[in-house]
Amino acid sequence: MSDQILGIMFDKIDQHGLTDMREELINIIDAAVYRGANSYARKHIALLWERLETAIAEQSEPPTEEQLRLEHPDMT
Repeated sequence: MSDQILGIMFDKIDQHGLTDMREELINIIDAAVYRGANSYARKHIALLWERLETAIAEQSEPPTEEQLRLEHPDMT
């Protein structure tokens, strides 16, 4: 895993406001660097990448009519 991949992950996380995933990624990197848990870190970074892609895809979907009504009840 290269630094470039981690940079891309941080960029995507920041771009989409997924701060909880940012903290999780930092904790995983911390485990690898300071505790020597390299295999743990690689596995969990891959899992986090999948969750990140799913979260971004969900943000990209337009809201349904029901979601819009719930968010803006005064417009019905």
